[in-house]
Amino acid sequence: MFSDVPINKPSPKIILSLRKIAGMPVALIRYGFPRCLHVGYICFVLPVVMPVLPICLRLYTWIKRMGLKYYFAEKKIRYWRQNKETLLSLADKGYKTKVQQLGLDWEKVTSSENARRQIHKVALGEIDQDGFLLSKVGAISNVPIVSKKQFLARKRFGLRVVAIDGYVCIEKHYKGNKSSFVNEIEAHYHLGRAGCNIPVIMDVDFDNLTLTFSYISGPVLREELAGRGAVVRDRDIEENPELTRFGKRKRALNRTAECRRVLSEVVDSQFIDHVFAELNKMHEARFIWNDIKYGNIIIEERSGKPFLIDFDWALRFEGLGKNAFRILCDRDIEKFNACFGTEKLTYKRVKSELEHRTNNKTFAPVYFGFGLRNSNIRNTNNECGRWQSVLRNNLLSVSGKRILDLECTNAVDAIQMLRSGAQEVVGISCEPGEISQGNFVKSAFEWAENRQYAFKYVQANTDELSEINLGSFDIVMAPCPTEHPGNGSFDNLVKHISTIAPTFVLQCNPATNINRREQLACEKAAVEYALNALSSNGFPVTQVVASYKNSRPLIIGTIERRILYDM
Repeated sequence: MFSDVPINKPSPKIILSLRKIAGMPVALIRYGFPRCLHVGYICFVLPVVMPVLPICLRLYTWIKRMGLKYYFAEKKIRYWRQNKETLLSLADKGYKTKVQQLGLDWEKVTSSENARRQIHKVALGEIDQDGFLLSKVGAISNVPIVSKKQFLARKRFGLRVVAIDGYVCIEKHYKGNKSSFVNEIEAHYHLGRAGCNIPVIMDVDFDNLTLTFSYISGPVLREELAGRGAVVRDRDIEENPELTRFGKRKRALNRTAECRRVLSEVVDSQFIDHVFAELNKMHEARFIWNDIKYGNIIIEERSGKPFLIDFDWALRFEGLGKNAFRILCDRDIEKFNACFGTEKLTYKRVKSELEHRTNNKTFAPVYFGFGLRNSNIRNTNNECGRWQSVLRNNLLSVSGKRILDLECTNAVDAIQMLRSGAQEVVGISCEPGEISQGNFVKSAFEWAENRQYAFKYVQANTDELSEINLGSFDIVMAPCPTEHPGNGSFDNLVKHISTIAPTFVLQCNPATNINRREQLACEKAAVEYALNALSSNGFPVTQVVASYKNSRPLIIGTIERRILYDM
C-alpha cells in the first residue's frame, strides 16, 4: 500500500560526501595525521582564504603607505642620515657615465660661472615632463632637446641634469614629499645590493629632500616608441583634442595600445625577458615596483640591456609572508603583461589553466601551493603524492646532482628534485602533450617560487636513449619504463644507463588490475624482473624501497655499495 509513496533518494553529491566522511579514518591511518591535516588545509581552508587575500593585501598596502607618509618617513630619514656613508658606498661599483662619454667638454663645463660658484655640482640643464632637456651646455647624446618656450613643466618632482666630479648625474627634487624620498632611498640601496640594473645614488641632501643618481647613457624606451609613431608623450596627448576628453584610465590604455603597436620595431623578445628578469630580482629583494611603464626603462647604449629607474612608488614588504607577498607581486606582473603583450603567469592565470586542463582530463595530480591543485593530490602512487611519501625520503643526495628523468610525464618529480637542490634535470618524453604539460608545470612552479629551474625536455623515446648524446648523469630516474617496453630491450636500456650514471632508480608497478598495452608489460613491471634486470646489467647492488603508503615500490640500483650508503 506504500507503493505510491515517493521515496526521496539522496543526491549523488550527498552520497559522495558521506563516502568521503566514511573514508576519513582509513585515510588517517594510510597517510598519517600531518599529511591529512595538510590536505585538509589545501582542500577546505585555502579555497576560502585565497579569494579575499588580494583585497586584504591592498588594504595592507594602503595602511603601509599611509603609515610611511604620516609617521615612519621622518624616522627613516633620521636613520639614513646617520648611515649616509653606507648609502653612498654603492656608487663606487655602480654604473656611472663620465661627461666626455656624452660628447661634452668637461673643461668648458667647469669654466662656467655656475661652476665657479658651486664646483662640486654643476647644472647642465633641466628635464621636462616628457624627458626633454632644456640644456645649458648644448646637445647631449640620446637626450631630446627642447627650447625654453616648448618646455613642459613637470607635474610631480623636479629633475635636472648635473655634473659631479666629472660624472653626469640626474638630480631629483621631491618637493617636500618625505615618503617618496625615503622609498627611493631604500629601493636604490637594497636593489643595488641585489644586483639590479639601476642607477646608483651619487649624492643626497636630507635637508632639501633631493637625491642625485648616476646618469644611464642610452635612450628611454618611451622615446624610441614615440620615434616610431606612438602617441605616448604628454605634449602629444594634450595637443590632440580627441584624447584630451578621455579620462585618466582611458588615456593610459590608449598609450599602452599605441606603444604595443610599434613595440616589436624597437625591442625583441630577449630584451623583454631581460626586463622581466629585472622585475623578478626586484621581487626577490621583497620590493613591489608599482610603476611599470615605458618611460621608466632605459636601453643602455653599450650593452643594449634594460636599466630601470624611478622607484618613488616602490614599497618593501620584508615582514610579509612568502605566499602573501607572491600574490602581491601579481599586480606588477599583470602591469608588465599589459605593457609588453606577454602572458607571464599569475595566480589567476595558473588557476585558469589548471581548470582548463583538469576539465580535459589530461593533467596528472600536482600541487603548486596557494591552494592551486588538480585531481586527487592524496594519491601517493604518482606525481606530488609519490614525491612526498616515497621519493623525498629515499633520494636525500640529489643536491648538486645532474639527473635524467626517463618517461618524464608532467615534470613534477623533476621540479621537486630541483627544489631539493639538484643542479639540472633532463626529461625524456615522446608525447607532445606531456611536454606541454611539463613546461606549464615548470612555469607555474617558477611563478610560485620566483626562481628559475634548470629543467629541459628532450623529445624522444626511451628506446632511443643510446642514440642521444646527453652526457653523463649522477642519477637516472624511471617512474616505470618497463610498462612501455616499446621495440627495444629493457636489458639493453639498463646496460646503457650503467655507462652514463652510477645510480638507477626504477619504480615498479606490480598491480594487475590496470590496462596495459601488452601482456609482457605485466611481467616486466614486477619487482623480481626489475631486480634481475638491474643486477645482471651493470647495477650489482640493489635495494627495494616499499611503503604501505605506496603500492609501487622503488628499486635503487648502484654500481658500488658505497654509493647506496651515501644515499
